[in-house]
Amino acid sequence: MIRAASRQALTGYAFLLPGLAGFLLFTLIPVLGSFLISFFDWKLFSSPVFVDTANYARLLTSAGSRFGAYAGNSLFFLIVVPLEMGVALTAAYLLNERPAGTLLFKVMFFIPVVFSAVPVALVWGYLLDTEHGLVNNLLALAGTGKIAWLYDPAWIKRGIALMTVWQGSAFGTIIYYAALQGIPDQLYEVARLDGAGRWAAFRGITLPMLLPTHVFLAVTGVIGALQLFAPIVIMTHGDAGGAHTLMIELYTKAYQEFSMGEGAAIAWILFAVIAAASALFWRSTAWRGDNA
Repeated sequence: MIRAASRQALTGYAFLLPGLAGFLLFTLIPVLGSFLISFFDWKLFSSPVFVDTANYARLLTSAGSRFGAYAGNSLFFLIVVPLEMGVALTAAYLLNERPAGTLLFKVMFFIPVVFSAVPVALVWGYLLDTEHGLVNNLLALAGTGKIAWLYDPAWIKRGIALMTVWQGSAFGTIIYYAALQGIPDQLYEVARLDGAGRWAAFRGITLPMLLPTHVFLAVTGVIGALQLFAPIVIMTHGDAGGAHTLMIELYTKAYQEFSMGEGAAIAWILFAVIAAASALFWRSTAWRGDNA
């Protein structure tokens, strides 16, 4: 009996071994290695020199550091998270009402999900073009002036955020739609019998029942917003300018200047920012759900 149980346990561990090995080799060890590298001055092609916390001090406190501006640009893109969630929830709610042509709308909302960030950024780069872009042409028809979406420092982050909301809300729509399908119809029937209107049912039933979905989309949205990279590089043709974020600075330090120690330090600072922002969104989303 004991021998059979031991054999089953060994079989289970054997099946787990490939996944654990991949996690150790390609995730845990590189992550721990990057933390160690952040305490070294390493120019990739020279021998690493231990500098303790000098990399962090140089980034955070040195007079010429623009870390604060880059961090501010990163935090700006957090604005896309509630916008994505609002657009996604509205679209999913309308789809759940089963209007005519629902299948067509489902396909339309799913298309941005299957596209990678690169082609989407290329298309939006043309849409936001200053002279010939569709967005500026529509603004001209409305009687307003043209906006240099991807060149004016005052608008460049807004232009990239607009694209991010469009693509991110598509994913959120699918998640919200699936969650709405799981809410029992009996709850709405009881609410109608009690005299509750559509808005009261939405506020008292739909929003609280979607709380796990709110939290999931909020946290994943924060992570994605703070790690935004490809759209910024592609839409600005490599010159991020006013949209230079911590992620762009990490790439610049590590893969253009080959300062691997500073790049690793930025990565861990970015990790701390993501963890703090995710916790804040998690708590605020849970609080709204508890008080809905």
